[in-house]
Amino acid sequence: MKLPPDFNPDTHARLLDKYVLQKLGEGWEVDYMTIGDGTVTASRQMVVHSVGEESKNSNVKQVSLKRGTKPAEGDKIATKLESDAPGFFMTKFEPYLGWAELSRMRPETVRARGAIAQVLGVKPWDVGISDRADGGFDIALPSNKYSSAKHDEKLQATVETDIGREGWYIKTDSNRLTAEIIPSEPPTFSPMIGYPIQNLGRLSREFTPFGMKLPKPGEETGELAGIDWVSQAFGIVAGTPGAGKSVTLNALIAGALATGAILSIVDLPEKAIDFYHYRDMCGPHLWGCDSLSSAVTTLSLIYEEGKRRSEILAENGVVNWLELPKSQQFQPILCVVDEVSGLLVTDKIPAGVPRDHPLAVEVAEENLLKVALASLITKIISQQRFVGMRMILSTQVQNNNTGIGPSLKAKIGHKILQGVNPSKTQRAQAYNDETAVPLIPANIRADAKVAKGVGAAELEGSEPFIYKSFYAPASAYREALLGMGVPTISNFAPTPEQIDKFAPRLEAPEERTARPKSRFDEGGFGHTTDREEPRLRGAAAAAHQLKMEEQAHRMGAVTF
Repeated sequence: MKLPPDFNPDTHARLLDKYVLQKLGEGWEVDYMTIGDGTVTASRQMVVHSVGEESKNSNVKQVSLKRGTKPAEGDKIATKLESDAPGFFMTKFEPYLGWAELSRMRPETVRARGAIAQVLGVKPWDVGISDRADGGFDIALPSNKYSSAKHDEKLQATVETDIGREGWYIKTDSNRLTAEIIPSEPPTFSPMIGYPIQNLGRLSREFTPFGMKLPKPGEETGELAGIDWVSQAFGIVAGTPGAGKSVTLNALIAGALATGAILSIVDLPEKAIDFYHYRDMCGPHLWGCDSLSSAVTTLSLIYEEGKRRSEILAENGVVNWLELPKSQQFQPILCVVDEVSGLLVTDKIPAGVPRDHPLAVEVAEENLLKVALASLITKIISQQRFVGMRMILSTQVQNNNTGIGPSLKAKIGHKILQGVNPSKTQRAQAYNDETAVPLIPANIRADAKVAKGVGAAELEGSEPFIYKSFYAPASAYREALLGMGVPTISNFAPTPEQIDKFAPRLEAPEERTARPKSRFDEGGFGHTTDREEPRLRGAAAAAHQLKMEEQAHRMGAVTF
């Protein structure tokens, strides 16, 4: 543009921008002036090219940028261009090349692009986006900012909360720097997931499956949920009432037997029916479910076996049974202790009852056995993790009042909490880090059939996950295991002699073995025979003694 004849660069230069605006209109800016020929060069941002037909229906517009535009001016330029072209948004910004691109976009697309940009820490126009036929979006990721390890989890969260809803998911390709946002329903489980019994013979000794992990979004089948025994040898299966803990335990037991483990089960007599089909598959004398005394005896036998194995390790100069040659390695022993609270929590002697009363004696003797059980469990877990001992404790709740306090819990690596609606307190008691364990999704909690057997696990060697237990009838497990050659025995329960040796009593040891030759001192008559006589013990003995004293008192009253 020609400058006025009387234009003086020294005095009029500051007025040049105003002069250009007056002559050319809004949006024009001075680029430079040439003093020699008295001209000024000005430019403005304007549409220079449209993809497709140049009309109001064009979906992409390309605009030129003024010389010297800097990257930092992107926000200002985007605001100006987008206000001049309603419905269009800046999708490319190339300040050094002198151009930008505007594209027509739906509000949902704009929102999705902004959410992705926010997660990646880039400008919206650095994220390429296009609509998919299924209602989702195809994404082009910025090469200088995206990191799969850093961003994928956050991207999934923003897809579910800011872009779509629960169930939507994102699939990223870090090599191609692309992503797909795909609408979907939330992942779920089938009402029943059958145990893959046909695979029992192909299981590993080091990994025992018990269920299926929650499928990834868009998939129907999840990965195997199972315990890695190499990572840790001990676990807890806790659960809310009716959550199906025994289903999980049955699956773990079947997998252990299928891989050659020796089985031991300890339970309350009234609850042991859940495992009767495994009774004759236990190791010799390792069915400790008929009484508290038999439970103590079974765990004592396991502890003694652990000490024997420790001596073998010492003789071979190793500290872990897995370091022995394959041919010399021990058979793992899996001990399942069910209903831990009932087995370990001691009872109070009723108020007002004399300590020598039969009721008080009975409670005291049971408490003695429970204390012995707790001690054996703690010693096995603390001392025998490297000799092939594996133990699963099962309980409804976990705290000091129910037999599993913080000290014991800290020694156990695998934590499983079954049930879809545990309280925050129950979760805190069950897991090392409750905040790291996922909550059961609402869609699963709302379906009673799907929710059965569902829980969340925090296992050594694995990220926390949601699972559903495998199910199979007891008869199916038994038939499959017998078909594989798992042996059965008749001497699965501890013998009376073993119980007499290991189960503690309130009476002194010498009182157990001393057999009087005459019953005269006990108020009876006649000489004993050489054969073993039945003998009352514990509460029964105390009751008998009390009765004898009452009779003696009545006889004395009559005599005198």
